[in-house]
Amino acid sequence: MDTFIEETNELSRNIQSKSAQLFLLLTKIEVDKLDIPNYCLVYFKKSHLNRLFFSIQTSAHLLYRAILEKRKPVQEIILLDYGAGVGTLYLLAKMIGCRMVVYNDHMDDWKNSAATIARMINVHIDQYVVGDIAQTLDHLNKNQIQCDMIISRNVVEHIYDLARFFDATYNDQPHALHYHSTTANIYNIASHLKHVLWHKKWESIYSVKRMDLIEKEIGRGEQSQLLTRKTRGLAGEDLKNAIEVGKATRIYPDPSIHYTNTCDPVTGVWAEHLLSAKQYRKMINHKQYDLQFAPGFWDTHYKNGIVNGITGILNYVIRLLGKGGMYISPFIYIIAKPLHPK
Repeated sequence: MDTFIEETNELSRNIQSKSAQLFLLLTKIEVDKLDIPNYCLVYFKKSHLNRLFFSIQTSAHLLYRAILEKRKPVQEIILLDYGAGVGTLYLLAKMIGCRMVVYNDHMDDWKNSAATIARMINVHIDQYVVGDIAQTLDHLNKNQIQCDMIISRNVVEHIYDLARFFDATYNDQPHALHYHSTTANIYNIASHLKHVLWHKKWESIYSVKRMDLIEKEIGRGEQSQLLTRKTRGLAGEDLKNAIEVGKATRIYPDPSIHYTNTCDPVTGVWAEHLLSAKQYRKMINHKQYDLQFAPGFWDTHYKNGIVNGITGILNYVIRLLGKGGMYISPFIYIIAKPLHPK
């Protein structure tokens, strides 16, 4: 088997060893016999089991980078895997010996599915939390848990209010390093175009949901149609306030500030929020965090050998380019280091 991560020190050797072990454990699961909701099972098979090496490899690199950045022994690390779903990061974090791993997702179905998978391979996760960031922080506070790091894979692009998310974590978890990866890479032309097309697709669905909400407040008519177009990118209280102001004053939001991005008007979940480094810096308080970005890497374990050859070359070029590799990498890292922690 190829290496998940290059073995250059004790930490990387540990992560490589446990990654290989996790790979074997998950390949032996009788996946269709898992007692989990069908949509969770389908996602687990499609997004992880079908690309299991890459799923574990991305988790391995996230953990390695974050722990190295934190400069603490792995056995002292308290880690929150935020929006973990049925991925591999929370499992690998516990297997490499993190002192405490806190799993989070916003739905019970995902949490229960994740717990089922962990039990199947005999990995004990310390804490399971269901809810958004406010509920998660409340759980951590009540249990007097201070995290060393908050990590996620393909989650930050869905968080409705990033400014509030980072403010809240800084206030309640001031020592926690943020290390996130996202495939919503605005610098990669192919990724950029793909997300713009996704936004168009999802907006055709979300605009109908917004119109239903708007028509319940002001009825049908030209104004409700105009408000539907103008409120793209708004949800919850923001949407409610925009409807009230629009109805009373005929002053409407400017959806162009969201580029092509769109979100579910009820839950606020973005359809993969495409943001530039400048926009991230605007949302994440520079007095709280030192914000950095880095390129990810391509999967080199596709079934097609020619494709693997091409992605291998791309990875070599990414390494040569350093941060400039973000222009050809399939995903990027967003790293927020806390400043002057309380």
